[in-house]
Amino acid sequence: MAARSVEFGLLLHTRHLVRGEHGPSAVEELWGAARQAEAAGVDHLWVGDSPRLSLLDRAHADCLTIMAALAAKTSKVGIGAVPLIAALRNPVLLAHSLATLDVISSGRILFGVSVAPQYKHAEIEFEACGVPFKERAGRLNESIQVMRRLWAGENFAFEGKYYRFQKIGIQPRPIQKSIPIWIAAGDNDNALKRVARLGDGWFTVAHTLEEFASRRTKIDAFAREVGRDGSKIASALFATFRLDPNAAQAEENGWSLAERYFHQPRSALRHLNPFFGTPEDCAAKLQGYVDAGLKAVVARVISPDVAGQMRLLLNEVKPRLKLAEKR
Repeated sequence: MAARSVEFGLLLHTRHLVRGEHGPSAVEELWGAARQAEAAGVDHLWVGDSPRLSLLDRAHADCLTIMAALAAKTSKVGIGAVPLIAALRNPVLLAHSLATLDVISSGRILFGVSVAPQYKHAEIEFEACGVPFKERAGRLNESIQVMRRLWAGENFAFEGKYYRFQKIGIQPRPIQKSIPIWIAAGDNDNALKRVARLGDGWFTVAHTLEEFASRRTKIDAFAREVGRDGSKIASALFATFRLDPNAAQAEENGWSLAERYFHQPRSALRHLNPFFGTPEDCAAKLQGYVDAGLKAVVARVISPDVAGQMRLLLNEVKPRLKLAEKR
């Protein structure tokens, strides 16, 4: 995602694809949104992965399958999944799938990984997939190492704590030298250390500038401890947008639509990191993050007019943002 201006990506909603009342029309709507976003000039498109359980109405369509279709239906925009729960998948097979996706897309794949949220339904999901929930962090660490070596074209044997295999390699290898791996991390120091040690970038939903700056400073310090240059680890903010010339209207419409889509009250949706307001206000709020090192924004749009919201983001928010010189 390295660029001379702040990059903007769009999260494509896929939860509705698994809700029976929508059917094939929802799929066509998804492809249409992807084409519109690419034509508008977004830098990347994203889909969600976890959790896939139908409990709590949080299931998603399979992200790798959707990414393959997006690669065929677009031509230049980046394509990613966040947060991809890599520990639920065998790293050799995942590396093979992602490398194949990179070939199909002509080198446009990127993704953000996470160890998975700490709650009971995630434990059930891991159990259903035959993966001990308590091993998710260690498995993620080894998975990243295995995938990078496979993409590099090595034929190698691996003897880790969780994965072991005799000398193997994969074909095809990705068009990119190595597919960028971004790591999602909140306020957990072990997660931030993982970013510093293994990440090409950092995904965050930091709700305040103070949270973002504090965690960014920690990543830089942890990177120095392992001999890495923290400035090479870019930062992306995952946030939810509803833009309107009327700030109060943006706030009310944003929360109302979010409650309807997620089937939850707004008191349970604070994790969305809302940017509900005028383009000017949202740009001013984002600029603080940019000054602290932010390089990219992945936008979840809460509006039936996704194309209109993307035009506001790209034409009225993005031009107001100025990258900090220090990163």
